Amino acid sequence: MAQQQREILDFVVVARTAPGPYPHPVEVAVHFDGADSVLSFSIGPHAANAGGQVWLSRVLDGPQTGLNPRFATEFDAAELDWLVPLLVRLRAGEEVAQEVEDAYRARHGKWPKTMQEGRYTS
Repeated sequence: MAQQQREILDFVVVARTAPGPYPHPVEVAVHFDGADSVLSFSIGPHAANAGGQVWLSRVLDGPQTGLNPRFATEFDAAELDWLVPLLVRLRAGEEVAQEVEDAYRARHGKWPKTMQEGRYTS
């Protein structure tokens, strides 16, 4: 059986917290692709973490105007309240990647890291 190739996505890491009790550490990254954008989540210590990729439309609430409450724990732990309005605009089709990187730099004094992951969403 031939091995299937997986699409590789580029992500901007918008949060990577220090260790601590659940949900720490938490890492959140964004693959910018307009309404088809994907967020990557990793929760827990590296050796036993849980995570995955989630369509932006599922990270936002039903009317796509705010955060889906299912993701409040991770966003609170990572102090990502600043990101939500930008994600709403991204879902609406606006180009916000540079604004996200600039906002991250303003908060952390450095540019966000990037990473690549194979696409896991369907």
